[in-house]
Amino acid sequence: MSLDTASEALLADARAQAGAVLADADREAAERLADAHARAEALIARAREQGEAEGRIERGREEALESLLARTDVLAARRRAYEELRRRARGAVLGLRDEPQYGELLDRLAAAARRDLGAGAQIELDPPGLGGVRATAGSRRVDYTLVTLADRCVDELGPRLPRLWT
Repeated sequence: MSLDTASEALLADARAQAGAVLADADREAAERLADAHARAEALIARAREQGEAEGRIERGREEALESLLARTDVLAARRRAYEELRRRARGAVLGLRDEPQYGELLDRLAAAARRDLGAGAQIELDPPGLGGVRATAGSRRVDYTLVTLADRCVDELGPRLPRLWT
């Protein structure tokens, strides 16, 4: 075998080995690239699912906040209506002071105060801005002012009050 022939054989063998190494490297690169693509797709899918889940959570939060704000508005409107009812009830009972029978009403309220506190009760008739009667006997007190009586009537609506809103 001549040097040229041996050299060509070695070169052919080296080329074959290099070709095999390059083919293995290409195959391995292709496998790694496919694996990287698969992992990237999985990460993207997971990120998309997480983003959608977070979006649903955020929408839920927004809906809960909107519901809370709507409920707050409803309660505020009901509170205003309740306060208006109280104001009108007070105004209506204070209007009794202008009626001819108001003196009789004061007498009946004073009699009720004496019945509750005793004959020695100190009676205050028609307190300014309140009307009606206040009375004391020692440390005991009764308040039969028109404003207090109107407030009690409104308060006693209690469980029936929601019917006003419907």
